[in-house]
Amino acid sequence: MSHPEGDTAGMLSSSNVSSSISNKKKKLFLSIFASFLIVCTIIGVVVGVKSNNNNNPSSQHAKLELTTAHVILKSSCESTLYPDLCYSALANEAELMSKKVMSQKDVIELSINITMKVVQKNYQVIEKILKKKKLTKREKGALNDCLETIDETLDELQKAVEDLELYPNKKSLKEHADDLKTLLSAAMTNPETCIDGFSHDGADKDVRKALIAGQKKIEKMCSNALAMICNMTNTDIANQEKVMGRKLKEEGSYGGWPEWLSAGDRRILQSSTVTPDVVVAADGSGNYKTVAEAVAKAPEKSSKRYVIRIKAGVYRENVEVPKKKTNIMFLGDGRTTTIITGSKNVVDGSTTFNSATVGKFNLSLSLSLHFWKFCF
Repeated sequence: MSHPEGDTAGMLSSSNVSSSISNKKKKLFLSIFASFLIVCTIIGVVVGVKSNNNNNPSSQHAKLELTTAHVILKSSCESTLYPDLCYSALANEAELMSKKVMSQKDVIELSINITMKVVQKNYQVIEKILKKKKLTKREKGALNDCLETIDETLDELQKAVEDLELYPNKKSLKEHADDLKTLLSAAMTNPETCIDGFSHDGADKDVRKALIAGQKKIEKMCSNALAMICNMTNTDIANQEKVMGRKLKEEGSYGGWPEWLSAGDRRILQSSTVTPDVVVAADGSGNYKTVAEAVAKAPEKSSKRYVIRIKAGVYRENVEVPKKKTNIMFLGDGRTTTIITGSKNVVDGSTTFNSATVGKFNLSLSLSLHFWKFCF
């Protein structure tokens, strides 16, 4: 006997199961498909943004500027004695990234600014060493000498930056070249002057060892800047001479006087009568009895020549002319009658830097007098 109702129920149950499975498959498929679409959309957005960034003119221009800056830097550093130091000191500097370095002049200016930062760090190192106990008198003196030479280095480098900012205008190419070379040459010798103060005995060697690496780095960086300046100015002068079809003025064109000597100074040196600003006389007949006193009373940063006449006599003193005392001229009564002598030396604990009879920075001219140094 058949059971149609049971068969029908079984068939319906089987159909429902199949339908349920089919629906689950559809839902799973739709979920996977939806997830796939979401992933594709995200990838599309990322790729689109990246593509837009790559196609962004300002982004491309920035990359081009950075690439150009490094090419100019590498080319400029090739003219130096220490190209690896030259490149590594500047390549990762924020200034190179942000500033438009488009010429060798820009590289030189950046190089000098970075050198100044290194010099300032060395100043701090020396100040720290000076605070140590058990330093000898000469070691303290030599460290203070180093601080003075570093201060002078910073002034010279700052003046070089100021001159570069005006280059190649304001004055002739040759004047720019001479001034820049003089400033960087002086800055380059200062570290060696500092180190020389620690060459007298075994005790000095420890301090020397603590300073030498930093001072040598300054010397090399100044050397690199000087080399790049020579390369730039020599090229520019050669190009100008080529255009003008003649050589620029040499020293011979100034009547035998050096180019840096002003017309006013030439007249003073040629004149048989010079009116002094003050007179030094050991017998008390002048404004001051000692040269050092006259220098101390001289104006600072004078824009005109300040003439100190030193009457005949022997002046036993060490005269320091600080860097702020500019445009000073010593005028004596004759090389055999006006004599300044000094007796500072290493034996009494003085440093070589401080033992000069007339020393320091800005004695611009001296005429008709003689400097003697007594050595023991």
